Amino acid sequence: MALKFLYITQDPFTNESDEFVRILAIRNYPLFPPNGGANSGGNLYDQNGNEVGYFWLITSGLNTEATAYPYTFSAGWSADQIIIIPPGWSFRSFGVAIAVQGTLEEVLRVH
Repeated sequence: MALKFLYITQDPFTNESDEFVRILAIRNYPLFPPNGGANSGGNLYDQNGNEVGYFWLITSGLNTEATAYPYTFSAGWSADQIIIIPPGWSFRSFGVAIAVQGTLEEVLRVH
């Protein structure tokens, strides 16, 4: 099978397919506060509703108004973690997400 790209806007999202879904990026609402940085997170639940994991994305930055420097500095990073949603499991409290869907071997190969 070929990997499928998913743009997930339904929160909570339940993987109702027979394939695996790997979360690549998320964004919570509201988007970014005035200070130029934000945290986004989402929670993974098994088929029985037990929370079993989370995904946390951090972005931060400084802008010229806040720092008084003649340039803008920004940086972004995410926690080094992989969230894979098996069939029947759900992902909640995330806003929107970008993901890929396929066999377990296919989604594990995505870097």
